[in-house]
Amino acid sequence: METRRPTSPLAEEILGLYFPVLDHGFVSLIDYMGSDEDVERAARVSYGYGTRRTSETRGLIRYLRRHRHTTPSEMVELKFHCAMPIFIARQWVRHRSACLAEGTEVYFDLPASMRRNVRQLYKLKIEDIHRQFQRTSNRTRPDKQRNAFFRADRLKGTRLRQIDEDGLTLRHTELVNVFDSGVKAVFRMVLADGKSIECTSDHRFFFSDGWKTLSEATGLDGSRKVATWKVGSYFIYVNGSSQAVPALYQDRDWLHDQYKVLSKPIGEIGALCGVGPHTVRKWVRIHGLTRGGRRAFRPEPWNKGRAYRLGSRVLSTRWIEANRQARSGAASNFWKGGMSPERASIGRWTTQRAHLVHERNHWTCQLCHARASELHVHHIVPVWADESRARDDANLTTLCGACHHELHGRELEYVERLGGPPVDASWQRRPRVAWNNLTVAKLVRIERFEYVGEKRTYDLEVRGPHHNFIANGIVTHNSLNEYSGRYSLMPLLFYRPAPEQIQAQSASNRQGRSGAPLEAIYPEAIERWERVRQLAAEQYAWLVERDVARELARIDLPLSTYTQWYWKIDLHNLFHFLSVRADPHAQYEIRAYARIIAGMLKRVAPLSFEAWVDYELCGAHLSRAELGALRRLLRVADGDIESPGAARVTAEELAALGLSKREIEELCAKLAKPPAADDFDLDLAAARPAEHFARLVEAAVPRVDRR
Repeated sequence: METRRPTSPLAEEILGLYFPVLDHGFVSLIDYMGSDEDVERAARVSYGYGTRRTSETRGLIRYLRRHRHTTPSEMVELKFHCAMPIFIARQWVRHRSACLAEGTEVYFDLPASMRRNVRQLYKLKIEDIHRQFQRTSNRTRPDKQRNAFFRADRLKGTRLRQIDEDGLTLRHTELVNVFDSGVKAVFRMVLADGKSIECTSDHRFFFSDGWKTLSEATGLDGSRKVATWKVGSYFIYVNGSSQAVPALYQDRDWLHDQYKVLSKPIGEIGALCGVGPHTVRKWVRIHGLTRGGRRAFRPEPWNKGRAYRLGSRVLSTRWIEANRQARSGAASNFWKGGMSPERASIGRWTTQRAHLVHERNHWTCQLCHARASELHVHHIVPVWADESRARDDANLTTLCGACHHELHGRELEYVERLGGPPVDASWQRRPRVAWNNLTVAKLVRIERFEYVGEKRTYDLEVRGPHHNFIANGIVTHNSLNEYSGRYSLMPLLFYRPAPEQIQAQSASNRQGRSGAPLEAIYPEAIERWERVRQLAAEQYAWLVERDVARELARIDLPLSTYTQWYWKIDLHNLFHFLSVRADPHAQYEIRAYARIIAGMLKRVAPLSFEAWVDYELCGAHLSRAELGALRRLLRVADGDIESPGAARVTAEELAALGLSKREIEELCAKLAKPPAADDFDLDLAAARPAEHFARLVEAAVPRVDRR
């Protein structure tokens, strides 16, 4: 089928092919949108189609890359399917595509309010979160230095609102990190209830049929600087409303998972259900889920065995009056707003009349005619049947505790036996106010989209198990869609490093290898790794075979376990990813993935790729001090560059220019002869069809799922 969109023949040749990486990983280019032509068109919209030459396109793209004009490159997008070890995935996720615009408010609940079993909303703009995550400068003396990231650590302890995707109830998570994703084209999504949010078109939201990007769900497009989308009704989940739902703590299976399996504290379970800890503790006993063990330690009272003899205290009239004034009205610690409800007022009046009623009845129950130590005052005609007789002394009588309990709920049957008039009334059951009101996400229709323009954007990384958070009252997601061990069984594939990759720790780089292989310990290292992995795999299979929740069974799988995801990113952010991960200083394993992705990009946008290699990957940025050192060696004269005669700039002179020892070493490395640059060409003979890796993954899934 022919297409009118710009395509690249070299990219079409590899589309859908899977290229192996490491021992069990792969990278595949699933789809792409745009090429070098789209970068040029975005930079020069008035430039006519078909009137330019290739040399002019190449010159413009190199000019854009040289002067860091990145917006045109955001018009090209690529989508990959990747499989990598989890420890590589954790480095990868720091480079994202879908983002929220500055001004977006992220919803928190203050921890102090949660301890009182209430929710107190606190909003924080996403750019302020990013600012607080940055390192602070210490200006105090060395012995008074504080943690430079104390603001970020404090923010990580807050309660970020999150929706439980299974039950749609409001829960909480924690911030892990925040990312500045640069300036991007932003849309405003407006909902029918007035909520709105500004984001890129590829940001994921929780639609009625699952997680989707705006472009996938609605066809949102802004290539012409105007928001266009498919006609239809689209509904997404928002922060929610308070609804009475079945009490979760009354479900034994649910409470068993929370209390026994996940070992959550009673208070946390109560906060999840919207009830106090005493309610949860009661149902733990009812369901027989008590953990047992030692009884709570109760220290001996500090005043045990001590006796006190207090003398008489004569209160002066002045003290009594001052005390009365200080504790009257709103100043009293018993103040409840100045007016008690009518039912409480009737109860207080009845209590005050109790002594007189019992004395009138000779301290005898008027039903069993026995004298008892426990006596209650009872309304002969119930208050609910005739409230006008609530304060009538003649309507009060004496009952013992046993008789009072017996007639509870059958008050009308005993009215005439206790000497009251016939009553023609029936009990109207009052609606019960549920204590299990939960905040549940609700669906709201999208009303319209608006193209806002270009704004600085950000994205958050939050702690699982549900990778979403509430922004502007709307449930939003990160830009990554990873293989979920909560829904599917994990394939038990583990990464095994090659012998030459077992190297000593670098002395100069605390997060790198020295380059010297430790081949002598390789066999024992592999044997130890294999023992740990075998034990973890057997434990995982044993748990899922016994129907333990998959989200819990996976917790001890090692970081070498392979995972998968679909990754969509624009050309600008992909260049940023490759600049960091294709660099020789990056970890070998992620460089292996970056090399394959770079080879794919070379086929999609070859001119942009060439400019990136020349100006960024193989280029270097010089600081003011470094340029000062070069000016001592070189001089510009009549358009030429010449040496003014200085043959050497010593280390002492470089230090005088403000360069540290490490900066001097880095400058020398920049000016030294660079190693041969990788051409990033793909080996097409190594490519495999998708079915090859599908069979590999299927064979590694535990057999307990194939009943």
